[in-house]
Amino acid sequence: MDEELIILKSGKVNDYLYHIDMKAFGAKRMLSVFLGVFDDCSVLIDCGSSLDVKKGLRFFKKNNISLSSFKYLITSHHHFDHIGGMWKLYEEIKKFNPNVRILTNLKTKTLLNDFEYHLNRGRSTYGNFVGEMKPIEDVAFKIIDPSNTFSANPNKLKIIDKFTLDGSKIKMAILKTPGHTPDHQTPIFIKDNLIDFIFLGEAAGTLYHSSKLLTMPTSMPVYYNHEDYMNTLRNIIKLNPLMAGFGHFGIVNGQKNVHKIILEHEKLMKEFKSLVIKYYNEKPETKYIVEKILPGFIHRTDLPYDNHPLFRNITLAVVYGMMLSLGLRSIPKNEIKSLKL
Repeated sequence: MDEELIILKSGKVNDYLYHIDMKAFGAKRMLSVFLGVFDDCSVLIDCGSSLDVKKGLRFFKKNNISLSSFKYLITSHHHFDHIGGMWKLYEEIKKFNPNVRILTNLKTKTLLNDFEYHLNRGRSTYGNFVGEMKPIEDVAFKIIDPSNTFSANPNKLKIIDKFTLDGSKIKMAILKTPGHTPDHQTPIFIKDNLIDFIFLGEAAGTLYHSSKLLTMPTSMPVYYNHEDYMNTLRNIIKLNPLMAGFGHFGIVNGQKNVHKIILEHEKLMKEFKSLVIKYYNEKPETKYIVEKILPGFIHRTDLPYDNHPLFRNITLAVVYGMMLSLGLRSIPKNEIKSLKL
């Protein structure tokens, strides 16, 4: 039986990894979270917003994952829809394991605990779906410096930790992948001397199609940096993982397929940049550019993109983020401070 090209369902996807559809924003296929379960511990990558934490806890209980087993809560980046509920999940898991740590970098920690600006901006796109955020105590964090080394040879990667599963060793590395945000990091698992799984988060676009390797941009304001983003894509293509998880949404199976979708996204982002510049030169109004861009996005998803207000808001946001990065819009003075990281 052939392996699925794109895995969308929640559940176990290999001998240690679970995929969880958090049903964020009140819908399926909006946010993926990943759980690694090993002989003596568990690790979670992202957790969703505070509105999603109960869903995660129900999944753990249903699959007999003890809260005392959690060693790490790993972040991809500070955005509320990915880790806005980290404070809430940490407080719950700490009751069962006070040694659990949020594994992240200093930039994410800073932005995660200085959340008012980000949360207010999130509300402008996502409305009441943002949930709430609260500060997290310093002792909760284990701060790392993600690696800049990208190689298909796992022996060249900087290992953060090692786990065991039925006699097999599974290593974990975390790579620095800025662009979508300056703090974005990418966890990978290594097994049998192969890069078994990579969680891309939003370092390489979003996947909103259930059967085609088509992506969409993740150029959200105000942190998006196009040059850094494209450099990250060039780094990721060097890795050749067996599986790649997207924050939005699901898993792409197979080295060739992962390679193909990264190249597809690189091509898309070059075209997207060119179109934003073209339409800006025709008429330098954000609304005009969005209306010109939107039809080209609709075929890239089999979700109801064209008449869903949230998707239209996201299109507006990614267009505006690209315009900011290209200097076609000025960053408001009250937002410049937040960019100095």
